[in-house]
Amino acid sequence: MKSLYTPVQFYSPVIDPAAGYREWKPCKALEDSIYCYWYMPRCSGFDPARLPAGRHEMIAPDGCIDIVLRIEPSTAAECLIVGTLERSLMADLEVARMQTVGIRFYPGGLQRFLREPACLFTNQIRSLGEVSRAFAAELQEVIGLSGSAPERIRGLEQYLLGRWQRSDVRDAVFRNALNTIYLAKGDITVKELSRRECVSEKQLGRIFREHAGVGTKTFARIIRFQHALTALHTPEIRTLTDAAIGGGYYDQAHFIHEFKSFSGLLPSDYREMLPGLSVFYK
Repeated sequence: MKSLYTPVQFYSPVIDPAAGYREWKPCKALEDSIYCYWYMPRCSGFDPARLPAGRHEMIAPDGCIDIVLRIEPSTAAECLIVGTLERSLMADLEVARMQTVGIRFYPGGLQRFLREPACLFTNQIRSLGEVSRAFAAELQEVIGLSGSAPERIRGLEQYLLGRWQRSDVRDAVFRNALNTIYLAKGDITVKELSRRECVSEKQLGRIFREHAGVGTKTFARIIRFQHALTALHTPEIRTLTDAAIGGGYYDQAHFIHEFKSFSGLLPSDYREMLPGLSVFYK
């Protein structure tokens, strides 16, 4: 079943169709596990000064895990895994030197292909080979056999279809709790979730750390932050109060504190970065 969740990324001058960035949705068989495949070409004329901190790009906490393949013509692709984030992370995309293909997995989606606890790489960008040498080598081989971006994506999808694994009982509990969190926009207590799923709060926390990389409460906060990010990207939102309400927060102070905790930025400062959107009315 298709996920109820649509992750949102921070604004970036690189992650833009005008710069060559593209996304593809997965086939129906994988749509509950993978949000998208994405591609960023080598941008030899790109000015690094356009990024928020030189050559580094800010990655937003969204509950997802990405596998990133950085491709250079003369060597095997570098396979990285970007774990679930509890705070924003600055990453060097090296857009002037290489092209990049990524797979963005929904929360818990990676476990259909790699049976390793997601908490092993929370808040980290690691070599996939350190987690699973065989998985990394197979992905490198698939990418090496393809040419254009669509061909690479088709090759990855065929490989992942063959690797897909059925879920277990704990996975079912996790996915039920996920949907409850999504429908509540993150505004639900761990106590209420555990009551609905008939498991203890401690057990539910273990299940979330294994599948999502973070505890239940933290994951719900990330989803609420994502709704706040969506609100800030919405032209009709004209005041900080409107943004707080749109994000599911009860007051501005809580909204500002949570947004800064996850992003390192004040919501008003982030809004000013967005092209084509008005700054907040005072």
